[in-house]
Amino acid sequence: MSSDWIGSDVNQVEPISLSHISGQKHLIDALQVQIRAYFNIRSVTGNANQSFGPVALVGPSGTGKTLVAKAIHAELGNLRLYQTNGETINSKCEQFTILLKADEHSTIFIDEAQGMNSKTQHILLTAISEKFLPINIASYGHPFGIQLKGFTLILASTHEHLLQEALRNRVRIYCRFRHYSVQELVDIVQQRANTLGWLCESPEVLLRIAQRAKGNARLALNKNLQMCWQVSQSHDHDVITLKDLQEAFFHLRVDEFGLDEIDRQYLEVLAETERVPLNVIGSKLGLPTKTIQQVIEPYLIRESFITKDHHSMRMLTVKGKKHIESIPFGIKERK
Repeated sequence: MSSDWIGSDVNQVEPISLSHISGQKHLIDALQVQIRAYFNIRSVTGNANQSFGPVALVGPSGTGKTLVAKAIHAELGNLRLYQTNGETINSKCEQFTILLKADEHSTIFIDEAQGMNSKTQHILLTAISEKFLPINIASYGHPFGIQLKGFTLILASTHEHLLQEALRNRVRIYCRFRHYSVQELVDIVQQRANTLGWLCESPEVLLRIAQRAKGNARLALNKNLQMCWQVSQSHDHDVITLKDLQEAFFHLRVDEFGLDEIDRQYLEVLAETERVPLNVIGSKLGLPTKTIQQVIEPYLIRESFITKDHHSMRMLTVKGKKHIESIPFGIKERK
């Protein structure tokens, strides 16, 4: 890749080394120690078939679990990466194919692992604890199995409670991800922009992109940075300016706190009365209550825009009231 290469999409490049990953420093440092120890032990014992892990990466969506999984695979120098997800691997054909093909030079990465059903989790548990794939054929009258190789297993999950306790307990390396600070997101956006050859008018551009990402690296890159770049390109220049940024977030309808239109509509519903039950909010927004609970509310609660009383009635906080009273909710109309 030439030094003057300019990318067009934030996902054209991604770090392939743990040392190149910004944020989650506590996890990255621990993983680097464990990988160094793994190679040192393997060189002393001479056991090239010894596997790394298993590893569990758990935490909110958009916090870098997939990126870290791929970086671990690269750091180990494994030749083959078998990437799947919890729902797909419930297929016996998919599960058996991956487990039988994987060897000591392979990484099996199961994203959204909470999608695995109990039977799949049990088979996987046996595979990692005994290196054995149990097979039941009725005509044989008794179970038998196939010996497996020492592959590396990485699980990623946004809902770890759906993983069986026995499976969680077999995991040797447990990494809990968290939402990013604004400064961490600034570093992440800066790194990706530099790699793609995208220039920014000032550090203020990076800061505003980070502030409107809800602590989520995926939002910061895939949505915010990408849209800012597209706006700059629409005006036929290669530097993201503050004017480009303002236009980008005008189109995205995202305000200075990262709230979009549905977030603000939620706050408006609460502003109409002092205490509102969840089903009323769902009716007024025309959304299922689970969508409100799992998609809209977590950030609003985390950032203290709303709160709940002991009856689970939703209420605006002082911060929420101040924000909803702003006109036009933090988004400036272009002149």
